[in-house]
Amino acid sequence: MADELSIRLLAQWRNGSQQAAEELFRRYVDRLMALARGRLSEQLSRRIDPEDVVQSAYRSFFVGAREGRFAVERGGDLWRLLVAITLHKLKDQVDRHTADKRSVAAERALGDQQGLPGIQPQLLSREPSPLEALSLWDEVEQLLRQLDPMARQLLEMRLQGYNLEEIAAALRCSERTVIRVLKRIKQQLEERRTAKC
Repeated sequence: MADELSIRLLAQWRNGSQQAAEELFRRYVDRLMALARGRLSEQLSRRIDPEDVVQSAYRSFFVGAREGRFAVERGGDLWRLLVAITLHKLKDQVDRHTADKRSVAAERALGDQQGLPGIQPQLLSREPSPLEALSLWDEVEQLLRQLDPMARQLLEMRLQGYNLEEIAAALRCSERTVIRVLKRIKQQLEERRTAKC
C-alpha cells in the first residue's frame, strides 16, 4: 500500500538514504502545491509562490523528522502531517503579505485612475478551529468505517487531493461513478450531522 511505502521511505531516510528523501518529496509535492495554490486569492498568488511554501514545509518536516518530533505510524499520517505543515507555512505567508504596510489589500490594480482599492476578494478562506477540524475528522473516520472498501478508497483518495479523473483511473470506473459515490457519501455525512442536531 502507498502509505506503508511512505512509512518505509521515512525509515530509510532516517537511516541516511537521500534517495528515500527525494522519493518522499516526489510522492507528495504536486498535491501539496495544488493545495497551497487552491487556498490563495488571485492577488496573493502574485506574491506567494506555492512551490516556495511547499519547499519550506518539507524543510521543516525533514528537520523535525530527524529530531524525532513526529510520529508517523499509520497510513495517512504522513500526508496529514505534510498538509498541516504546509497550511501553517501558507498561513504565515498570508499573514506577512496582509500585514499593515505590506498588505496586498492596499495594492491598486493597473489602470485604476481613481486610486481606490475597491472591494477586495477574500484573501484566504477561514481555517477551521482545531476543535472544528477534530470534530469533522472524527465524523469522517466514523463514516469511513461504514463504507464498503471501494467507497472508502475513493473517499481517502479524494481527501488526499486526487482529482476525479485520477480516482476513476485508479479504481477502474467512470468519473460519473466517482461523482455518484461522492454525492452518496456527502449525503450520508449530512444525515449524520443532522441526526446529531
